[in-house]
Amino acid sequence: MGNTKRPQPASDRHRSDYGGFEYTERDDQGLLVLAEMKFVPFDLLGQYLAPDLSPALDEQSDDGADKPMRRGGSRKDAPWPCDRTKRLHATAELVRRWGKKMGYAESWKPWAHEPAWARVNQAGLRALVLDWNEILFPDDHKRLSTDSHIYQVNKQRLHLARGGSNAPAHEWISERKIYVDQYRRGIDVERAHRPDGVMLLKADGSYPLIRGDTVIEDIPMREGQTAAIEIEMSRKNLERLGGGILPSLLQHYDFAWYFCTNREVYETVVQARRDYLRTNEERKRIRILFLE
Repeated sequence: MGNTKRPQPASDRHRSDYGGFEYTERDDQGLLVLAEMKFVPFDLLGQYLAPDLSPALDEQSDDGADKPMRRGGSRKDAPWPCDRTKRLHATAELVRRWGKKMGYAESWKPWAHEPAWARVNQAGLRALVLDWNEILFPDDHKRLSTDSHIYQVNKQRLHLARGGSNAPAHEWISERKIYVDQYRRGIDVERAHRPDGVMLLKADGSYPLIRGDTVIEDIPMREGQTAAIEIEMSRKNLERLGGGILPSLLQHYDFAWYFCTNREVYETVVQARRDYLRTNEERKRIRILFLE
């Protein structure tokens, strides 16, 4: 992108955001998550920004009432709240700052009783030195709800980042980055299959191959290998899944982990793995679980 430089997170010094803004490590981390994931709900954005990626809790102070939020001044050194209400407030203030003061992000609340959503705009992508196209909020409100596919992908990324489902330490490669990489390599991006994300392993690990309630075998995973992640919320055509998608995943990635929302979806993926893959070694590379 020519001579464009990414803003550098500010070091520990006197407040410098009067009349401008101070670009912090939290800003960089949060905006990058928005860019990678396209759209992120405030509740999960708050979890992304927690030091240990921990989910929010319903907490109260010792006297049974929440203490008032401190107002005014810079909060860059304030600890990230654990309480659900306080964390949502802190996240909303941060997104407001990204939008109103920096001009890097936008928010939208399509449902009255669900969290608002945030996205990064073109100026934010330039600040992150990402030569990607801006993606606007969808017209269909249902695409941004707690029941939506993008919500579950965000949630599962956090689950895996915390070591859930035996996930080794890894770097997350987003579907958006996969799309850009495919496009630049001249692949027909409209027809090529892309997983919802990919784990690039930073450590060795393993996962259990289970039949019924019995662990048949531990499948080893090695640092540097890749595992495609699929959040399967509806039943796909069996021929398309077994004859096209599964072989494509095994061609490009070392493993594929399927997280299924219900029994019908789960059984379809199990059948596709059993009937369409040629060898047990290939079948072992496809892991099928229920979405937590």
